[in-house]
Amino acid sequence: MASFRYIIRETTMYIKPVSIDNKIYSEVKEYNKPTFIIKQKPLTLIEQSCHFYNTTYSARKETTRIVADICQKPPIVLKPETGTYFFPTHSDRIKEMHWFNLSMIKYYRRGKYNDTEIFFDDESMVVVPTSYHIINTQYLHAVKLEYCLRTKAIKNDKVKSQDIDFKQACTNIYEVLAMYALLERQV
Repeated sequence: MASFRYIIRETTMYIKPVSIDNKIYSEVKEYNKPTFIIKQKPLTLIEQSCHFYNTTYSARKETTRIVADICQKPPIVLKPETGTYFFPTHSDRIKEMHWFNLSMIKYYRRGKYNDTEIFFDDESMVVVPTSYHIINTQYLHAVKLEYCLRTKAIKNDKVKSQDIDFKQACTNIYEVLAMYALLERQV
């Protein structure tokens, strides 16, 4: 069991709570690496990582509320410059809260016992004791946050350069079709 200070990065796939000796610790999975345990709660790891990236967890939640109008179980952008978005399975008042990296999820599906199987880019899988409906809603909230921040950044860049043409679409039609195809597979 690791007792060092862990900082979440782009390769962190999920943080899962585990109970050992009646204490809540975190099981962490990184891309193409085995899972390991850290002697801290998942929310503590999120908060520490926010501080490492020069912000606070509450500031990230507030950003989500302002930008994407998501107040309940908000996803957060941990590291905007690399597109590292994490979403929770539960409210941060619940000990059993899992956190997932949006960009590492390949797909997810209903499990056998009102749970959800989540598959990742490195071909690993985890079963989460959370309903498919909740995981799907949280995943879509994270997608919405990512989209809102990305489009705001594009608009800000165009307005600053004064090269904006309001008569033209700002997205490529192929990009939009690809997004719809991905979303249809998830829903």
